[in-house]
Amino acid sequence: MSEFFATIEEMADLPRRTIRPTESSPFIRLEGDANRHLRMLHWGLIPYWAKEKKIAYQTFNARSESIAEKPTFREPFKKRRGILAWSGYVEWREEDKKNIPYEFFLANGEPLGIAGLWDTWSRDGVVIESCTMVTTVPNELVVDYQDRMPVILHPEDYDAWMDPSAKPADLLALMTPFPAGLMVVEPADPEHFKRKNVIRSTRLEPNETLSLFTDP
Repeated sequence: MSEFFATIEEMADLPRRTIRPTESSPFIRLEGDANRHLRMLHWGLIPYWAKEKKIAYQTFNARSESIAEKPTFREPFKKRRGILAWSGYVEWREEDKKNIPYEFFLANGEPLGIAGLWDTWSRDGVVIESCTMVTTVPNELVVDYQDRMPVILHPEDYDAWMDPSAKPADLLALMTPFPAGLMVVEPADPEHFKRKNVIRSTRLEPNETLSLFTDP
């Protein structure tokens, strides 16, 4: 898995910051040369047919249960799939009348490969490449913190997810909760997280963000 994300580590000038919706996220996809490429895409999908880009405030996640039917995600799901590369993500839980942040990681310390979609929007000479992440029901670990979680792919499923010839049924089979036993959760410093649901990529550090699981 480390080799898959090696290109991120090679980007020495990538700033250390949080990723929040409507900002740029590291995104890995197959391009015309059939090779994997890392791009920084606007997080919040703007479908090519959208009249205005502000739709991105409602499309930074795509529910796996409806991804094949919703007009916003239907075509990207068929043709434009990729992987968001993050180090982990944060959920908040109320304890003793205080909101406490918790960080979720893979137990082996590797980056998360999260199922995503992308699209290209162009209006009046402005071109924006954007992405969204796919969510599913929580596993036994996450359920105590949130009723949704990102679709975290197993390393052996990366190629299958990005395969342009993949069948919908095979893709749907990949969108299941990641095993709780392969994840860890740790208390986070509340001073670093001023708003809920901070997402971090491999080279990012905490800051504030919008809610991760707002239903589009």
